[in-house]
Amino acid sequence: MPMKSIYRQPLTADGIKKMEEGTLDYFDDEIWSNLNSGTLEQYMTEKTRVEGFKRSKWNWRRVGFGIFMGILFALINQYVGLKVGLIVAGNWYIVNLIGMALKWHPTECNIASGASTGASSTCTGFVFTFPAIYLLMNHPDYVIRDSQGNLVHLVTEAMVPPIAVAMICAMLGGLLGVLYFTIFRRIWLVEDPLPVPGFQAYLKLIDIANDRARGAIEQAKKSLRTMAIWTTGTMGFTFLRDFPISNNASALDNIFGGSYYEEGMIMHPYATYTFFGWNMIPIELAIGWFMKFRTAFLVASGSIFTWFIIVPMAVGFNVPIWVPQAGEYFSVQSFPIIANTWEITDPPAFVAAERVARPIAIGAILGGGITALLKMAKVFKTATADVMAIGKDSKGRTDYVHGKGWFEWPMTQIPFMWFVVIIGVVIMFTVVGLFPLLESIIIGVLLVIVTFILGAIGVKVMGEIGTTPVSGTSFIVLMILIIVFKLLGTDTSTMIILSLIGTTVFGTALSLSADIIFDFKIGVYTGTRPYHLSKAELTAIPFGAIVAAIGAVILSIGLSTMNPDGTPVLNLEAPQAHAFATFTQIMVGRAPWDWILIGIGIGVFAELMTGMGTAFGLGMYLPFYITVNLMIGGGLRDWWQKKKLEPQAKREGWTEKQKTLKLLQTYMMATGLIVGEAVMGTIIAIYLVLPLITGG
Repeated sequence: MPMKSIYRQPLTADGIKKMEEGTLDYFDDEIWSNLNSGTLEQYMTEKTRVEGFKRSKWNWRRVGFGIFMGILFALINQYVGLKVGLIVAGNWYIVNLIGMALKWHPTECNIASGASTGASSTCTGFVFTFPAIYLLMNHPDYVIRDSQGNLVHLVTEAMVPPIAVAMICAMLGGLLGVLYFTIFRRIWLVEDPLPVPGFQAYLKLIDIANDRARGAIEQAKKSLRTMAIWTTGTMGFTFLRDFPISNNASALDNIFGGSYYEEGMIMHPYATYTFFGWNMIPIELAIGWFMKFRTAFLVASGSIFTWFIIVPMAVGFNVPIWVPQAGEYFSVQSFPIIANTWEITDPPAFVAAERVARPIAIGAILGGGITALLKMAKVFKTATADVMAIGKDSKGRTDYVHGKGWFEWPMTQIPFMWFVVIIGVVIMFTVVGLFPLLESIIIGVLLVIVTFILGAIGVKVMGEIGTTPVSGTSFIVLMILIIVFKLLGTDTSTMIILSLIGTTVFGTALSLSADIIFDFKIGVYTGTRPYHLSKAELTAIPFGAIVAAIGAVILSIGLSTMNPDGTPVLNLEAPQAHAFATFTQIMVGRAPWDWILIGIGIGVFAELMTGMGTAFGLGMYLPFYITVNLMIGGGLRDWWQKKKLEPQAKREGWTEKQKTLKLLQTYMMATGLIVGEAVMGTIIAIYLVLPLITGG
């Protein structure tokens, strides 16, 4: 008896007839009219159970290519995430376009792209949480005065364990997250199909790959050429903008540097009450294109609120600013200040933004994220009920087909994985990291339990609204770990490092458990064996985790290390990493509580009013000269679709496939902007940070 669903769509008469006759085939026109009906998903699953052992094609070379693209984007997405606080998975499109151009079978495209997203998703925890360790260890904003009045950091280099600890534990957490999805897939993709907003566009691309007509193949090759051109051009621009060629300045700085241009930013030279400029960041323009104008404007409106309301008010009221280096307050209008033992050369607007607006923004990210989770209380309840129900229904059931193999990855391996994760985490933390045994056991056990509970929530939220609440749920995990370790009497520095590494591992596990819903959702309709998709994801995770961990160390060092002039070696905003560093200070009792509490109130209000409080808080954290690019990109996308795409499609009588390919062409342009800047930015980052690592 199927579970009662609030998501199911009504069936069409022709769809019912074809399913009853057993004649409905993959990619038939009636498929599109019956998506998310529940009956179709069960019909297609049973059809694949019979035909999938021949239809679903595993090819190691194509899976290997998917993994290669995934590990490349594990590094690219780290740079993008630290640069602008957002990630766009362009590797999915690239893998499928190449598959289309090379005439891969739809199931091969599905499996290869699944391997790609499995590898790239491992970077999530290393983007949002892991850099907070280095910020607390090196960044001057996180110094405190100890009982003797000395300026110290909460974390020292000697306390940080080898990167292998976070790397191996992230692998284990990721593997566990994928295995948990075996349970979630049965609930929310077959029995009670979630809508997964936007998946139709992904499925349409696979459908086009199924069309072996020469026109589709040529269009795929054209899209790839477009991406290559835009990638190359963007790499060249990024090199001119960022690579230091003389006097530690780039080519553009040497040509245009002065009062109105600096490090890629065109600006006005005054910054007393506010600051206005435009930073030439191709990544932001591209992300705005993907977002469309409404969402892009909501993020940018947070920046507008910060720079044209909060900052001018802070300067106008001449609010006192706490300076930890001096151990006292100074009025904001007294900056810049140059003292005997320290100096802050920023003008008032930047001081207000850094010391007032950013703590408020971090509070808004916290308030918005936690409120979003509380709004999902009903989801928590139904998710738990669904999991319990499927557990009862699954007793005695096997997905092994005699003489053919596994249709789905065996659920019986999940208890075994619990044991592997707990033992592996304990060994890595105690033997390699030299952390206390009891705390290490607690992290292992909590990872097993919390990943399942919050992973179920993450999958359902992703399936309902198309986004995963990684930041919000990670704050909860960090809070749980710190509270538990406080109760155990763990010393402060050990508690901080253990909690942040544990949260990094959880973020990776949650991201993998939730983000892969797109690949498995598409697999229902393409006839891909779930076993093959799980195998591809599981195979890709170790490769992605290695690259993500190494990249995290390089970028985190550059993010947290200062040049002699007081600027970071790498000019990366890293809003989530700063938020986690500040939140950690909150939990150990050292943070600007007054501003953060105001921000929490703003985040709660923004979430209740817009449903995107975290996005608004993220915008509050980012400078307006960065987020203005989101509005430009989103506005251009809306204008192009309304004034160019739709009229031309109507005038020339385009099919949906033709419109999809035309839109995909613009996605490849946007992906080229992201890949070009991220690749060149990463190369420059390695060039700048390598001497810091090697001591050269």
